[in-house]
Amino acid sequence: MTIHVHAYIAVTDMERGIEFYCRALGLRLRRRLHKDWAELEGASTPIFLLVRDRPADPIHYWTAHLDFLTDDLEAAANQACEAGAVLVREVQERVWGRMANLMDPFDNPFDLIELASGGYDRIDYVDSER
Repeated sequence: MTIHVHAYIAVTDMERGIEFYCRALGLRLRRRLHKDWAELEGASTPIFLLVRDRPADPIHYWTAHLDFLTDDLEAAANQACEAGAVLVREVQERVWGRMANLMDPFDNPFDLIELASGGYDRIDYVDSER
């Protein structure tokens, strides 16, 4: 069995969504599947944008949370902010690398991550319950 991942991001305006993700992350419009559904390429997994109105009941609304890995966190964060993202807190230093938490224009959170050499393998996690 093979599993492939498709990432979906809820946006309230398709044209703004395409413009933002293309400018912010350097993605490209691959195709439009419907007036409210588009596929972007340029990441390691296809990114789909889907227009969804925010209902009064947030339990029935999904967005997305994605981490985008980069080799230049400052450049990637600057590019995303110039495209309309908002940095929601200072860049964080971790044992595995650095992370910038951002919000897109549609209130979807996303992170930009620059892994240190060894990345997540540098985490020395000990489960105290064992």
